[in-house]
Amino acid sequence: MSFNLGRITDFEGRLQRDYVEFARLWAAVREDWLDDQCRKFEQKHLHSLGPSLSRFTAELHEFCDSVRKAEGELRDHHRAGGE
Repeated sequence: MSFNLGRITDFEGRLQRDYVEFARLWAAVREDWLDDQCRKFEQKHLHSLGPSLSRFTAELHEFCDSVRKAEGELRDHHRAGGE
């Protein structure tokens, strides 16, 4: 039995595509809304979004690697006659 990582990797790809699209749309909005309110909004709501998503995807990769490693160890254990 193996853990299906396909949904996780699909989600990661969709998240990255959506963030790129959001960044493109925000850049267009920002061209027309470049004032103090815009800067406050960016600082309060958007400033940490990119770094947070980067940390999240790094953790997703680490999780997937751990699952793959555990599956490999379980396969090896079963091949060696373990229960």
